[in-house]
Amino acid sequence: MRRRGFTLIELLTAMTVMGFVILGTLTLLITGMKSFKKTTADVDITNQNAQALRRVSETLRQAINVTISGNGTVVSFNLPKMGAVDSVTGEAEVLDPLTSDGVARSYTVNFTSGTLVEQPGGRVLVKNLASKDPQVGSAQYNQAYTPFQLTTFGSYRAVTVNLITTQALTDQTRNMRMKTTAVVRNAK
Repeated sequence: MRRRGFTLIELLTAMTVMGFVILGTLTLLITGMKSFKKTTADVDITNQNAQALRRVSETLRQAINVTISGNGTVVSFNLPKMGAVDSVTGEAEVLDPLTSDGVARSYTVNFTSGTLVEQPGGRVLVKNLASKDPQVGSAQYNQAYTPFQLTTFGSYRAVTVNLITTQALTDQTRNMRMKTTAVVRNAK
């Protein structure tokens, strides 16, 4: 009677092939997890910056006066006084002639703490702001940038908001640069 089974060479060959399959699968899994981590970090800092830029630009569009100080790190403004609520739209109407509501407001970039803070209230809109451009290969690499700049569009005043955010991962740092310009419709 002849015994049936596998030879040593067949077993070693099967184990080698199985080892390569497992190694390839683990490599794909690890690469996928690293990619997921990078993408998650990019989405987080992009959402944070986009929400802050949207809030800042929507608020500044309504302002009646805007000043920038602190080498471009503070934008101060006043909003117009609102009147009665419109029965059709359900929104408060701006009083004519334009007058300030008397509340001094500002957005302040603090590079020491890496935050963009809204005043009054002290609400932090963005964390992990970079004080210098960290993007290697950028024309402004390792140079300080100005978060707020006063510009004009025709006869209108505008404020350009520029934010660079960083987030450190275990193997690298992710950077996100976002910029927008808000035309100040009610500026005097």
